[in-house]
Amino acid sequence: MLHLPNEILFIVFNKLNKVDVLYSLVDITQRFNQLIFDPFYIHNLNMTSMTMKSFYDRVYSIDNQVLERICKNILPRIYHKITELIVEQYSMERVLQTINYPQLYSLTLMDFSEDVLFNHLTSKLI
Repeated sequence: MLHLPNEILFIVFNKLNKVDVLYSLVDITQRFNQLIFDPFYIHNLNMTSMTMKSFYDRVYSIDNQVLERICKNILPRIYHKITELIVEQYSMERVLQTINYPQLYSLTLMDFSEDVLFNHLTSKLI
């Protein structure tokens, strides 16, 4: 994989879930870091693990260990490049409380129950 041109690696990365790429490939090599942290790749960050397209659209939460590593080690390195962010109800607090996103112009909230969303929007925690 290291012999492939950057363009091909970008195609491969774009086929993968960004959470998986961030968790698995950051700090493997300097070249991977350069590609993964590229503003054109990282600007739109979907912090949901997976969306199943079926009769019942379902969004799955990120594993706690994965979320912990991303919030502590990766978001502080990329926060200023993120312009669009997608979160679900179980990761929202941690992702939004970790750091401010100065370039953020789009925040998408996925799979929130009415009660949970109301509590988040009216509390002062976030």
